Amino acid sequence: MDGMKYSILLLTQSTPKWLSFSKEYRSRIFNEVVYPLLQKYTDRLNIQVFSAEAFHANVSDYLLVETVDMEYYYRFIQELKSSKIFSEELFILKDVIVSAENGFREFNEIIPHWHIVTGK
Repeated sequence: MDGMKYSILLLTQSTPKWLSFSKEYRSRIFNEVVYPLLQKYTDRLNIQVFSAEAFHANVSDYLLVETVDMEYYYRFIQELKSSKIFSEELFILKDVIVSAENGFREFNEIIPHWHIVTGK
């Protein structure tokens, strides 16, 4: 069984504080804070940023992170949560959804061997 590929959705909500800033200032924050952080982790994480504010009442934006290295993801998320975006309450992390690509196939591969270990 190979390492599993994970997809993680980081669902966020912009705060009134963020929305009170000019578009130019918000763009500067992304260019100076968010994008350099995303770039730092691109060697092991595939990260995409999406805007959902026109389509969802409680989620304004989300990140889709794909990886086979959950330890590296852990480092990324800790650094992201420590960044100005969250520490200065510009965004709220509403939810995190983690899924395993084709997880059912990985699980089905271990089922035939499971009875040997568990006796069932």
